[in-house]
Amino acid sequence: MWADAAVRVRVLGWLYRVLTHKYYFDWFNEQVLAALARLIGVGLWKGGDEALIDGAMVNGSAGHRGLDRSLLRRIQSGYLYSYAFWMMIGLAVLLAWFLGRFLAHAHY
Repeated sequence: MWADAAVRVRVLGWLYRVLTHKYYFDWFNEQVLAALARLIGVGLWKGGDEALIDGAMVNGSAGHRGLDRSLLRRIQSGYLYSYAFWMMIGLAVLLAWFLGRFLAHAHY
């Protein structure tokens, strides 16, 4: 019945191609899914990382920090007593805030 190889190829050639190409799953993965993932990755890299994070947040905020830097330069002197002083100031402000909230909601 299947004596001639040409008849076999003509009748079952599609089945041979489907099986040898593994149902075209590899082609679909490489051409569609991986291409889409690369496109999304490049979009997030260019739009999110380069434009938003590097452009607006890092470089944009660095241009507006001239006054902040001069103030921080005075505060960060490198002396331990200065850091301890600012820590105590911060704790006093935090304590005053907590006490203010507690006393505002306290019912005598």
